Amino acid sequence: MKIKVELVTPRGVHLSKEVDSVNIPTQEGEIGVLFGHVPLLCPLWPGLVYFDAKSDEGVVVSYGFVLIERDRVLILSEEAKTVGEIDAGAEKEFFDDAMKRLASASALEEILEAQRKLERSRVFLELSQKFGKGE
Repeated sequence: MKIKVELVTPRGVHLSKEVDSVNIPTQEGEIGVLFGHVPLLCPLWPGLVYFDAKSDEGVVVSYGFVLIERDRVLILSEEAKTVGEIDAGAEKEFFDDAMKRLASASALEEILEAQRKLERSRVFLELSQKFGKGE
């Protein structure tokens, strides 16, 4: 049986499809979901969401939440880009900016936010180099 996967960002529904399996990056690591999975709510972590073991057709996501139900997966992400849409040059600039912000951060809140942006940019840069457009 298939499971319905919906990926939603603040801009709206990024993707809605039925698949046999979906792999999702979480704070604790990547999880694979099939029909009948135990219900679960967990933090989404920057990484690649992919379907039916086809990582080259995946979607790069940032932070958010994942709701898993028996026959449905709802992914709420701050941003999402199809693998072919990510640009290595732009992601390198974002990564460099995040490094500068971390170096100049002084308050704990600034440091934590800078670390969060750095992790997001590191993952997006890595995946853009693997799957995205060249510089």
